[in-house]
Amino acid sequence: MLMSLKKTLALAGVLLGLVSGCKQNIFLAEADYEHYKNLMPANLENDPCAVVSPITKSMSKPPTVLEPERKPRYISLAECVSTALEQGTVGFQNPLFPGIGQDTLVNFTGQGVIGSDSVRVFALDPAIVGNNIESALSKFDAVWTTSLNWLNTDRPIGTAVDNFLISSGGLNSIESIDANFNSTILKPLPTGGVAGVTFKTDYQYTNLPAFVNPFYKPTLQFQFEQPLLQGYGVEINQLRPAHPGSITTPGVLNSSSLGEGILVTRVRFDQQRAEFERQLNYQVLNVEYAYWNLYGAYWTLFAREQALRQGYEAWRISKARLDAGTITLADLAQTRGQYELFRGQRLAALDDILEKERQLRALMGMPAEDSTRMVPSDAPTLSRFEPDWDTALDEALNLRPELYIARQQVKVRQMEMVLAKNQLMPDLRFTSTYDSNAIGSQLDGPDATNAFRNMAGNRFNNWSLGLRMNVPIGYRAAHAVVRNTRLELARSYEVLQDQELKTGRFLSQSYRKVFTNYEQVRVQRAQREAFAEQLRIRFQEFLAGKGAGNRTRDTVDILLEAQRFWADSLANEYQAIVQYNISLAGFEFAKGTILKHNNVHVSEGALPGVAQVRATEHFRERTKALVIRERENPLVHGVTCLEENKITLPEIPKDGAVSLPALFKDAPAMPQEALKEIPAAKKEQPSLTIPVLGTKKD
Repeated sequence: MLMSLKKTLALAGVLLGLVSGCKQNIFLAEADYEHYKNLMPANLENDPCAVVSPITKSMSKPPTVLEPERKPRYISLAECVSTALEQGTVGFQNPLFPGIGQDTLVNFTGQGVIGSDSVRVFALDPAIVGNNIESALSKFDAVWTTSLNWLNTDRPIGTAVDNFLISSGGLNSIESIDANFNSTILKPLPTGGVAGVTFKTDYQYTNLPAFVNPFYKPTLQFQFEQPLLQGYGVEINQLRPAHPGSITTPGVLNSSSLGEGILVTRVRFDQQRAEFERQLNYQVLNVEYAYWNLYGAYWTLFAREQALRQGYEAWRISKARLDAGTITLADLAQTRGQYELFRGQRLAALDDILEKERQLRALMGMPAEDSTRMVPSDAPTLSRFEPDWDTALDEALNLRPELYIARQQVKVRQMEMVLAKNQLMPDLRFTSTYDSNAIGSQLDGPDATNAFRNMAGNRFNNWSLGLRMNVPIGYRAAHAVVRNTRLELARSYEVLQDQELKTGRFLSQSYRKVFTNYEQVRVQRAQREAFAEQLRIRFQEFLAGKGAGNRTRDTVDILLEAQRFWADSLANEYQAIVQYNISLAGFEFAKGTILKHNNVHVSEGALPGVAQVRATEHFRERTKALVIRERENPLVHGVTCLEENKITLPEIPKDGAVSLPALFKDAPAMPQEALKEIPAAKKEQPSLTIPVLGTKKD
């Protein structure tokens, strides 16, 4: 009895080990479930009417150049980035023309829709691909199969054999009841083999004379089989898309391909994670571009409005002089034409602001209109940046996610090469079984009629050993796979080399633009200062009515030209500042460090405790705080006044860039009369007759 108890405990331990498998079950983490639940509407999985009607809220009427005024909302670059990472979109993934949102909608592929660039869409891609790891591991899961069959037979006696069986017992038919119970647990092994335990019991009751009737025949069988050449080893079975299966118990294990092997699916997950990081790189790059483009658009509008003020004052002076008879109507029409030119440029600049704001809103995942006007609050930097080329190139070659994806693809092809060469080996398998069986007329009881008691004695045993080899003559298919895999490996290596060369070329362009745009800022600033001095002098000459050599008619032409030059130089100066800051962001993107530069980190698993509160919530709380003190750094705005006969231009700092809050602080409102169309002066002029070629004059 003690030996039987030990065997029973040992058997229980083996069964427990087989059922437990090599990996614990993975369930949905609470943080993942809460994140999924918060993004989805209630009962979306079971509600067919959830998307019948539009799921987005209605949007207010968008602003136009006729109704542009809204409450300003000052926003920092950090808030734009955090909001975009939470709910925004990637935009167009073109490093040469970034900062543009994507307005194209999805398209149908035959099995689904693609084309959305929302961060909430592609953030689920790593989780979807990561689920393939669990699917690949499932080929090593233990399988339990059980069956119970019952057969009732009532056969009439009609042959000599039947007469012999009944032994003249006076029976008219042979009746039997047969039952079979079978339960098997098979565990695929990491080495490619299979271990299993099978318990079965056969039952029969018949009306024929029998030594044991009814009889129970329980059997406990242990089996083990292992590939010895093809499919042998832990590494090769982590590369194989399917388990070699069992030839002793066929049809129980799933030997069909589940996709790719365990190691390959893990690499695919790493590639998808890098793809997620690549899309985030483009998203942050586009947000920075759109942010500084909006900043530059406001400065362009400021320059056009300054020019419009000066053009309006020049027209007023010319109108007064026309009424006094000191200038001609042509001079007044010239000033009016330039005024209308400035007015058109202002409308174009205002429309550009609305478009740049729309692009930024699209990248941040915000509606096109929410009754506020987004105004960048950060001031761009003008500090000289001189990066080290060798360090930058090393960072680019090691940190660009595109290169990581290409390197991992080479790794996948190397794994596939190992798997393909393994198919050149014969399929040689070792099989073995060992069982303990017994017989009895019942399944319980203390005497020898108990079939289970007899089986526990382990007196009747069957065992088997065997080898089976399957060899395709010529290995044509296997050699074709090896050849194709070798070509794919060479192709992946060439792709990696090409991508590294492209990375270096693109980095060199970004590196050059940093220096070029910085020098452009200095040049454009010097140009604006020179044209500002010219405008002051020309305006005084215009007021005095004298130009060079006391030529009165030159004063209008030169003044109008000076106004255009100064307005364009002011707009160009801040466009150069914008381009310099954009080139800094582009350089970080080219190195693959733009996420780190913006304090963005991608990691797996649940959020740490310090980051569980969303960043946008911190920004919203900060905006609700009371402002105790602000740094005073407003821009000193100039005025153009006819009565005082002077022009004062804005005092723009020489060593820095002005933020938009400082630009708008204490800024004088644009006179409404300066925004309207000026009526043409009505004064009779002699008619002008232009002769037509080919006619004679009377």
